Amino acid sequence: MFQSIVVAIDGSDPSMRALEVACGMARAFGSEIHIVHAEERQRRNPDKSSVLTQASAAAEKAGVKPSSATAVRGDPFEEIMTIVGLYGGDLIVTGRRGLGNLSGIFAGSTSQQIAKHATCAHLSVK
Repeated sequence: MFQSIVVAIDGSDPSMRALEVACGMARAFGSEIHIVHAEERQRRNPDKSSVLTQASAAAEKAGVKPSSATAVRGDPFEEIMTIVGLYGGDLIVTGRRGLGNLSGIFAGSTSQQIAKHATCAHLSVK
């Protein structure tokens, strides 16, 4: 059903639950999984590599070896959609509410933008 699953993580509890769900789906469907950590330009997270390391370790513990794990800086929606296009993602899995900043309240969260604009399936995990 799904061949390429892109899961967006930011280190928040909802994003880590999204990763768990994505791993379960990857096992069930024999899908590859691509983890992306997209950090907003104005945020400076010195531990962004540890977010990816933790996510990759969690995926492997769940029985799924990620096909890729990418950290990018820029608009999270745009960067996630770039990864979806790059790997032919046919499902995007996100946490319902992550570590977004105050502007997300006014402009809409990354998950909301994906739900509105993605051309493939999107699953938002609470």
